Amino acid sequence: MVRFISLLTMALVGFVVIIFSISNHREVQLDFWPLPFTRDVPIYVVAIAASVFGFFAGGIVAWFSGGRMRRRARFASRHAQNLEKDLTTLKERIGDLESDKKSKPED
Repeated sequence: MVRFISLLTMALVGFVVIIFSISNHREVQLDFWPLPFTRDVPIYVVAIAASVFGFFAGGIVAWFSGGRMRRRARFASRHAQNLEKDLTTLKERIGDLESDKKSKPED
């Protein structure tokens, strides 16, 4: 269900981008400020490029802000694995002690 909603949302965004691109063919002058270059490009290219840049910038910010949680998750995973190893070792020791108790006759 989540995958369907995701695909539907992507299709809707793609449709809006296509409609926007078809509707905005006027050219604007893009000035690369520190450099002496100017370029005439359709306005939809500027809008889509700014959206893509914003998407990736937001992804980078989200990645760095989630670093603490990923670190905590890794620590918790390692801790759980160590506890599972300890539990397995203790169960083996209990089994060994019970088998030793059964093999030795009581006095």
